[in-house]
Amino acid sequence: MNIVYVLGSTRSGTSAVRNALAETKYKGYGEGHLVKILVDLIASVRTERSMGQGALVLGNGLNALRERVLIRHFFHGYERYLTEILGSTFIMDKTPNIIPIQNAPDLASFHQNAKFLHCARRHVDNIQSKLKKFPGQSFISQCREWAECNLAWERVKPDLGDKCVDFDFMDMVVKRQETCLRIGDLLGLNDAEVAAVVTYLENERPQSADPTRDLNRFLKFSDMTWTDEEKDIFLRICGPVGDKMGYGLETYYA
Repeated sequence: MNIVYVLGSTRSGTSAVRNALAETKYKGYGEGHLVKILVDLIASVRTERSMGQGALVLGNGLNALRERVLIRHFFHGYERYLTEILGSTFIMDKTPNIIPIQNAPDLASFHQNAKFLHCARRHVDNIQSKLKKFPGQSFISQCREWAECNLAWERVKPDLGDKCVDFDFMDMVVKRQETCLRIGDLLGLNDAEVAAVVTYLENERPQSADPTRDLNRFLKFSDMTWTDEEKDIFLRICGPVGDKMGYGLETYYA
């Protein structure tokens, strides 16, 4: 069984990548939201093994518990469940929150064969897109979500080694063929599948309902109609992370 997790902050192109992969042998829900079950199982086993009643008593089953073995069996059961329900041994999961990003090292460790795709997007464009898509959420929460997701990815990426590929939203526009080839190499897609991913991204275009929109265009911080308070929040929360990622305020990259 093979599983790929499509990771990233909301409005970073994760839906486009997920939908493009649906043109290949990979199957999955529009959004998963099942990862927390795995995370809770891992936490429960580890907590009980170290702190549960009888954990320190020799001869007790909890004392003798081989936590990694038990967790791996849980994961195998989960994989069999998805294979049966989705009718494929090639599974994809797009859960648009920080949980799968934070827990990617455990997912990589306990799945039989897990791979990870991470989509990043420049802070100014991402926050403005969030505000349009989710108008009921506060400005500060949108900034925090973007910053925390990208910081979490930087923390876990070294632990994933060759099990991951990361790219930027702009790569799907100006380096589409190259980016799709990188994804294809990671996931073992054949030439026809890579071509299908490229075609999907060309025709559907990430985060663009308007087929005439120039995706090479980006927003300038100085042109944003945010309030002074919102601009201060943005610079305080997103600014340092954006600097670290090489983004500019008036240009896409610094």
